[in-house]
Amino acid sequence: MRWRRWKVVAVFALVLFGLVWPSLADYPVTVTDDRGKAITIPKRPERIVVAGTPLYTEILIDLGALNRIVGVSESADNPKEVANVPRVGPIFNPNTEIIISLKPDVVFGAIGAVRETLERAGLIVVSLGKVGSGAIDSVTEIFRTIRSVNLVIEGDTKRADTLIGKIAEEIVVTEGAVLDRFKPTVAILYPSGEQPPFAAGRGTPENEVVLRAGGINIFPDVADYKQVSFEEIVKRDPSVIFTDPFLIPLITENRLLQQVKAVREKRVYGIKASQWVSSRIAQTIKTVADLLHPNR
Repeated sequence: MRWRRWKVVAVFALVLFGLVWPSLADYPVTVTDDRGKAITIPKRPERIVVAGTPLYTEILIDLGALNRIVGVSESADNPKEVANVPRVGPIFNPNTEIIISLKPDVVFGAIGAVRETLERAGLIVVSLGKVGSGAIDSVTEIFRTIRSVNLVIEGDTKRADTLIGKIAEEIVVTEGAVLDRFKPTVAILYPSGEQPPFAAGRGTPENEVVLRAGGINIFPDVADYKQVSFEEIVKRDPSVIFTDPFLIPLITENRLLQQVKAVREKRVYGIKASQWVSSRIAQTIKTVADLLHPNR
């Protein structure tokens, strides 16, 4: 009974914070980009290019628009569904000539000088996230982005509402499963060679995922991503460490971290950067919960 009450409260909270609202309909439609600028989409886009983060590619696929994607940026985090889709260059410096040659109806994710060049060429560019920073760094922001993408590509948010409802339900189920469990201490670290690593603190998507998955971030006093000393990591002694899969050896083989509990007990795990902010965020939270609570 307690779990059912908690689930009802959690779902109500999602609604209360504006994660579900009535669908819109029909073109032209307008979305607000990361600059606070209104971008008008005159008709349903049939040719779509992703010139930024693979998050857009995942969302497009999850909304059923895979067959309309004609180009994506180069990234190791690209979903397998776009393995044969033409590449338009790296995320932070895509090739504008290639993008223009693909004759897209809309381009997602281009920013800075690349966006300016594409807009001068007459292309519609949509880059979402928080106004001023473009950050898509929380479950709430992921949901807003899913809705905006759906509005751009379909003229309404019906599929987005269905997808978000499914994601929200899966998150609530995972949170409920670990609600009364012991909360292990966690560090999310990004090392670089022999230099002290950067830690993900409050205000980061990693922190939110860990909290939702039933863990405690040992760096709540760190805002965003800050470099922390090896001595401080040893002192706070996390029982679990998350990092990028390719960076695991820089932690497990670092002589200064051998006495840390997570290293001693071989609980250093790799999570790809794209998994922390994704339309598959429910699966990421479940994966982290399974690693934090293997015997639940």
